[in-house]
Amino acid sequence: MELGEIVVAERPGERQLYTEQKPRAQDLLGRSGNRIHQVIEYLTGEMKEYGEWMKNKPLMVQLVDWILRGTSQVMFVNNPLSGLIILVGLFIQSPWWVLTGCTGTTVSTLTALALGQDRSAIAAGLHSYNGILVGLLMAIFSDKGDYYWWLLPPVAVISMACPILSSALGSIFSKWDLPVFTLPFNIAVTLYLAATGHYNPFFPTTLIKPVASVPNITWSAINVPLLLQSIPVGVGQVYGCENPWTGGIILVALLISSPLICLHAAIGSTVGMFAALSIASPFDSIYLGLHNYNCALACIAIGGMFYALTWQTHLLSLACALFCAYSGAALANALSVLGLPLCTWPFCLSAVLFLLINSDNPAIYKIPLCKVTYPEANRIYYLRMKRRASESRREEQKPKEQKPSSDSKISTGGTPLCIPKNRHLQHTQVNILTKCILFLVPSPDSSLSANTMKGQNINMEHSVDVKIETKGERKPIKQNPLSKAGKRVCRAVEYITGDMKEFGAWLKDKPLMIQFIDWVLRGISQVMFVNNPLSGLIVVAGFLVQNPWWTLTGCLGTVVSTLTALILGQDRSAIAAGLYGYNGVLVGLLMAVFSAKGDYHWWLLLPVALVSMTCPVFTSALGSVFCKWDLPVFTLPFNLALTLYLAASGPHNLFFPTTVIQSATATPNITWTDAEMPMLLQSIPVGVGQVYGCDNPWTGGIFLIALFISSPLICLHAAMGSAVGMLAALSLATPFSKIYSGLWGYNSSLSCVAIGGMFYAFTWQTHLLAIACALFSAYLGATVTNMLSVFGVPSGTWSFCLSALTFLLITTNNSAIYKLPLSKVTYPEANRAYYLKLKKHQRSCCEV
Repeated sequence: MELGEIVVAERPGERQLYTEQKPRAQDLLGRSGNRIHQVIEYLTGEMKEYGEWMKNKPLMVQLVDWILRGTSQVMFVNNPLSGLIILVGLFIQSPWWVLTGCTGTTVSTLTALALGQDRSAIAAGLHSYNGILVGLLMAIFSDKGDYYWWLLPPVAVISMACPILSSALGSIFSKWDLPVFTLPFNIAVTLYLAATGHYNPFFPTTLIKPVASVPNITWSAINVPLLLQSIPVGVGQVYGCENPWTGGIILVALLISSPLICLHAAIGSTVGMFAALSIASPFDSIYLGLHNYNCALACIAIGGMFYALTWQTHLLSLACALFCAYSGAALANALSVLGLPLCTWPFCLSAVLFLLINSDNPAIYKIPLCKVTYPEANRIYYLRMKRRASESRREEQKPKEQKPSSDSKISTGGTPLCIPKNRHLQHTQVNILTKCILFLVPSPDSSLSANTMKGQNINMEHSVDVKIETKGERKPIKQNPLSKAGKRVCRAVEYITGDMKEFGAWLKDKPLMIQFIDWVLRGISQVMFVNNPLSGLIVVAGFLVQNPWWTLTGCLGTVVSTLTALILGQDRSAIAAGLYGYNGVLVGLLMAVFSAKGDYHWWLLLPVALVSMTCPVFTSALGSVFCKWDLPVFTLPFNLALTLYLAASGPHNLFFPTTVIQSATATPNITWTDAEMPMLLQSIPVGVGQVYGCDNPWTGGIFLIALFISSPLICLHAAMGSAVGMLAALSLATPFSKIYSGLWGYNSSLSCVAIGGMFYAFTWQTHLLAIACALFSAYLGATVTNMLSVFGVPSGTWSFCLSALTFLLITTNNSAIYKLPLSKVTYPEANRAYYLKLKKHQRSCCEV
């Protein structure tokens, strides 16, 4: 009994003791876990607490922290511990390179301090990471080898230029909220290497030669372990290091700061390796990671660093890395002609391009530059902003739901509640007066306020009521049957001419597949500034007359380009107008034209699809830049995409060789008596056909018919521009064969159409301006052709783009030279009607 009592009495105490000990044990485990977690937080990310602790320390101690952060900032990491580990990796590669790199970082940071740059940016290493790259690459490309001490003075001098370039480029790029990346390093090193060269007596550099023959590749000789090793080597090549241990150490440094950065660096390097294999690059260059490092940087930049990480931006980062790999091959071939290395130009080009994309997709969210830290923190910021946006949306919807149903009575305004007897007549008169007012009011952008418009509408309603009460019902007027038939014919002509707006509106509720065909046809005709599916269909018929294979590649390019724009969430109205398809058709056509494999090389369809996918990216990025001046992008996306492809492949490519293009080496033998007038006249429609790369005169004639159906003014200016180009070619004693093939007519034709009523309202002044632009484009085309032939690249439509943009940037006080707002541009006849309407409205305002 006593035992039982003791047992019963002691059990509550034991339970109490256990319950007291259990929280203590949990507290100890929780505290130790929190301490470990806190230590990890101190060492990972951007080590913000450590940076705050360093603020009251001596300047020399802070300078060491800034240098270490600058060392890691090359890989978008703001972490001094990661910087220290990277320096260890560089030391394993070469102690001499560590010395030159640290010299560049130190001098660059001190120069930024002397120039009074933002102290927080200096403390984050943003003014020193270009300096370490300058120091490293100058040592790597020095032909004097290691420990050439006289190299340190030019390293210091060139590193001093980096903060200046960073500040200057930052002032420009801030307009679009973009970082400068490694552009200061690229500019500084390229200028230094171009200034010294291989034959400089003091500072000779490594000799770089262009590819002169097809590489001898045996696929069975590939070494898979070395391919896998090229992934960390590619990451190390960001700092110019080819040692795999150095690349592995750099990956560890990235992992400490941000696992996502480490992951995307490895993925980007892998993408670059596969891209190099796809274009049959020599295995030695792949093993050295020379195709990987730009891709690694591009993948990090897009995959969570400047875009919030979602699965959409993750796929976008892979696309950016792939684009970076192929553009790197193009730029490497182009720069090797000048004896210059590639550096990180492809990374800067591709990253800036992808960051300029405008998208309606909320999952593709660009982080404001002032909020960018590291991917994990960027994603938290994105989710927080997303939550706030959803909460504000809910708050906005609540008042709408709480509104009483009686509010609908307010919308009647001053209209009478009784229904008039002659209801049809009232609506007819209202519509007529509405059209009159819309005729006088040119656009929503005019100076009339919304209140004025409301007042006009009220007055209109009262005047309608008065007319109905006083005049009553009007007797129907009998119309002549001939006039009815004429109106029907006129209406039918209106349906198929211009931009076929009614047909586009009718298609809006049709299945997406039917709409998509309309978008593709409009994109094909938009090359000639025509937004008309019937014209696009006729142009396709012209392609078939020229070459069915080219028709297939051109249509494939248009389809892929349009689909890519849809996936990227571009503006649906612009897609429906074919503005994201016309560059794709040109890419598909010209890639087939310049292929050395001839027709029906089916493997060509793969690069056609890939290169066409870049066109919407170029269009969106360039549109973000050109919108500051209200300018169109023209065919610049096509020019960039085709030039990069042809420069990357070239005539010596194993898979996709291109036509050999050589520069002029001798004076052409011209005999003026050999000129054939019929061939010269035939060159006019051929020149129009050459806009699409077609040299068949029947094809050119079909194109002119397609233009005439949509807009006679476009047809007229296209023919005139081609004629101006032909005359300009004769004035420079161009070989007759080039004139007959229309190679001098197509750029002038496009320029004449663009200025002669398309983007300027058509007047006799702008008509003369269009002829002047066509002439300028012809002579500029000769210049561009001679320059690009040095690199073995065709001129494309570069001269048209440059000349048209130049003439559209003209400022004048002449009211007859009126540049239309880009949102109001349709086709020349409608543009002129808009211009006259605006002019009439201005006169009426002046009279009042």
